Amino acid sequence: MESAEYKRMRAFEEFYWWHVGRRNIVERILRRILGKQASILEIGCGTGGNLKLLGKFGQVTGLDPSKEALDFCRSQGFSNVVEGSAEDSKLPSESFDVLVALDVLEHIEDDARAFHECFRLLRDDGYLLMTVPAFPFLWSEHDEALHHKRRYRRVEIKQKMEAAGFEITRLSYLIMFPFPLIVVYRFLRRWMRGDKQKRTSYVLLPGWLNRLLIVALQCEGILLSYMNLPFGTSIICVAQKKNG
Repeated sequence: MESAEYKRMRAFEEFYWWHVGRRNIVERILRRILGKQASILEIGCGTGGNLKLLGKFGQVTGLDPSKEALDFCRSQGFSNVVEGSAEDSKLPSESFDVLVALDVLEHIEDDARAFHECFRLLRDDGYLLMTVPAFPFLWSEHDEALHHKRRYRRVEIKQKMEAAGFEITRLSYLIMFPFPLIVVYRFLRRWMRGDKQKRTSYVLLPGWLNRLLIVALQCEGILLSYMNLPFGTSIICVAQKKNG
């Protein structure tokens, strides 16, 4: 990927409602589960859009299989990044208090292996915080353009996490308020284009609408403190590696 494309991707992460709203939710969850500075690994750190946020909570390391993406991270001052995959990080066992994997596992052919690798990397009582796309019926050219392998059901996440040894503390859908509009948009594109063109569903919105959707996700973050959300285009999971 060209350097200009990485710059475009990084700029998108700064203002687009989906990225900004998701970071707000991640920050709220981390403030709730962490009582001290932690050792944090972001799996699939990409161009580094989340590293600044995660750095508020301790020493953060970025992991990504793309050398070009890591070079871009370093050019922005994020020096503590390493090349490696979610399935085989090559990092020492029990090295981290928290793992963060935001929309990463859907890109991996053997996601069960990745879950076990996450378990290996965590210290006892450490947390894994992850998001993945939800509902196979929402599969579209957006998923194909992003090289997704699957979209998940909540029960599937539960089974795979528990098989890897994790104890789930929060498992909820996410992106609930925009869900009806996204469903309609995906089905209209499928009907109009025959789902042949591999394009993402990122749409540059008017500023007021982008801000409104950010507020909507902030509200979802508040709701998540008290309840699981019944539906949404994503799934968010917080799981713990319990001692013994």
